[in-house]
Amino acid sequence: MVYACWLFRRWKINNIDIIFQNKNFIVFNKPNGLLTHPNSKSKEETLRDYLIKIKPELKGWGENHREGIVHRLDRVTSGLIVCALEEETFISLKNQFKERKVNKKYLAIIQGHLSSETGKIELPLKRSESNRSKRAVIKNGRLSISEYEVIRTTKNHSLVLINLVTGRNHQVRVQMEYLKTPVVNDTLYGAKPNMLITSSEICLHSHILNFNLFNEEFTFESPPPDFFNKVLEV
Repeated sequence: MVYACWLFRRWKINNIDIIFQNKNFIVFNKPNGLLTHPNSKSKEETLRDYLIKIKPELKGWGENHREGIVHRLDRVTSGLIVCALEEETFISLKNQFKERKVNKKYLAIIQGHLSSETGKIELPLKRSESNRSKRAVIKNGRLSISEYEVIRTTKNHSLVLINLVTGRNHQVRVQMEYLKTPVVNDTLYGAKPNMLITSSEICLHSHILNFNLFNEEFTFESPPPDFFNKVLEV
C-alpha cells in the first residue's frame, strides 16, 4: 500500500502545522526558529515538548528529553519532520534513518550559482576546531553525500533541490559554504545577512519525506516558507 500526502496543513498545535497523524507517527511542518528537542543552552519550548502534549505516554519509553524524536532539523531550518508515537515505530524509523532508507529532499536558496545544473557533492565533515558550533570539511571527517538539481536561477541566487544521501549534522549548510554558495542568510556558514529574513531563519527547507513503515509506503511534501519567494523576487 502506498500513502501520499501533499497537503501543506491539516491542523495546528501552538501554531505548528501538523501534516499527518496516525497511531504510529506524526509529521510536523517545523517552522524556522524552533528547536527540535531541548539542549543545555536553552529552556524554551521545543518540538519535543509539543509532541509530549499530544502523546504524554511517550515519556514512559522514549529517550530522555528526545522522546519520539527519530531525526532532527536545525533551529534555523524549516520543514517536514516525522516523530514516533509508539516504541516499535520509534525503533524502526531510527534504524531506517541510520541505514539511509529514508528519502529526504530539501529546498535551498543559495547565494550565487553552482558550476552545473545537476551534480553530486561528496565531502568529509567533522566538527570545526575553530568554532564548535560549526561543522567543517576536514580530511578525516565522515563522508557526506548530497545530490542536487538547480530548479531556478536569478541574478544573485539559485533555488536548488537537494537529495540527502547521508544525513550529517549541518550537511547542506557546510557543503554549500565549501562551494562558496552558502545558503541565504546562513551567517554561521559564510552568508551575508539578508534583510528580508530574521536571524532565526535561513533558506533551507525539508521539502519531501519518503519512507516505508510496516509494509506501507508514505510520502509527504510541503512547500517552503513565503520568504523564499521574496528572496527570489529581489
